[in-house]
Amino acid sequence: MPATPIWKSIASTLRDEIAQGLYAPGDKLPTEAALAARFDVNRHTVRHALAALALLGLRVAHGVAV
Repeated sequence: MPATPIWKSIASTLRDEIAQGLYAPGDKLPTEAALAARFDVNRHTVRHALAALALLGLRVAHGVAV
């Protein structure tokens, strides 16, 4: 069985943190650069994760999750 792609893991982590209230509606998420550093990935991988969250119905715009 192939490993879970890292962007899916990042999206899952961020979704869980939002659900736990770490980021309230309207709060700014860390920058792509900060998230890339946190997860030790490039910014493209972070963008993929944020796009996946948007597909799940989370509105992610310019660093703001609602």
